[in-house]
Amino acid sequence: MLSSAYQRLLVMLVLVMIFLVVEVQIVYSITCNALPFPKSYIAYHLDPDERIDIDGKLNEKQWMQVGATDRFVDIQGSDFPKPRFLTWVKMRWDDTYLYIGAYLEETDVFANQTQHDSVVFKDNDFEVFTDPDWSTHWYKEFEINAINTTWDLILNKPYMNGGFANSSFEMPALKTATYVDGPVNDPNVPNKFWSVEIAMPLKSLVTNDSRAKAPPKNKDQWRINFSRVEWHVKNVNGHYEKVPGLPEDNWVWSPQHAINMHIPERWGILQFSTEKLNSSKFIKDPNWPVYQSLIEVYNAEKKFFSIQGYFTSDITQLELPSYVAKGQCAQIPIISVKQSYHFNVTVQPFDLSLPTGHIQGDRLIWWS
Repeated sequence: MLSSAYQRLLVMLVLVMIFLVVEVQIVYSITCNALPFPKSYIAYHLDPDERIDIDGKLNEKQWMQVGATDRFVDIQGSDFPKPRFLTWVKMRWDDTYLYIGAYLEETDVFANQTQHDSVVFKDNDFEVFTDPDWSTHWYKEFEINAINTTWDLILNKPYMNGGFANSSFEMPALKTATYVDGPVNDPNVPNKFWSVEIAMPLKSLVTNDSRAKAPPKNKDQWRINFSRVEWHVKNVNGHYEKVPGLPEDNWVWSPQHAINMHIPERWGILQFSTEKLNSSKFIKDPNWPVYQSLIEVYNAEKKFFSIQGYFTSDITQLELPSYVAKGQCAQIPIISVKQSYHFNVTVQPFDLSLPTGHIQGDRLIWWS
């Protein structure tokens, strides 16, 4: 029979073990649930007898029934100056189109670009970026100004990864319209706002994508972000001129934390819903810790290369958050390097029923 002292010792050891397990679970919960997460929005499917007329106005029932995104912030984040004008977006969809309605508060509406596929952001504009399969490759960019001049393009990968913009990409079934409260290009008559309606063909948006399908299913999620380019202008003898020496403002829905829209992993998340209007809850991807781990290792490898001139397969040489380096939210990343100049990262989730994530040196993300 065990002595009472020994029994007390065993009880204490068991209690310590329980405390440690609970503490680890709490730390995991706090750390992993607090990982950086972008803005999100749920778009509701139109009823079979509903339609949205693309006229630039946002006064239809289909728009009034749903909420708007959060108001746009500076592209670098909410710590930077609040935008001078209000901007928000609403989204709906059917089996053919993703419908986007945007409201842009504005006192001086001007537009000079009239040629399709011209550099529309030379004017004040509204922009849409979509990456349906989360790969960061073959994403689509769309720009429109106040007089409905548009530019649609596809990028094989981000510019910083050697990507190029292909303006020959077209969305033949695209529908767009703008509405302006007041005149355009008349600084003597102040405006209040302009608005945009876009019907983006779903099949065009998934061009070259490996995972995303059109139409999406209920609860499918795509990466998306919106940008507004806003120039400072002045009245010069009855016409608008840009204020010399002042750069454009860049306002976005989901912060990029850099003056660069071409970082697709920082875009927001659009969830599609076929459920009752305004009844769905956003579902956070259970593999988000894997996704974040991939991004953290990618960024750390790029930083290491900028200093050392080569990539490393030794994770201890990289500057990483502890949740990545210690495998607190997903398994410890496995890094392979080829000839010092190419790398591939693999991260497995703790739940092996979920896909394994991969990222390579040109930012391509995929799952297996």
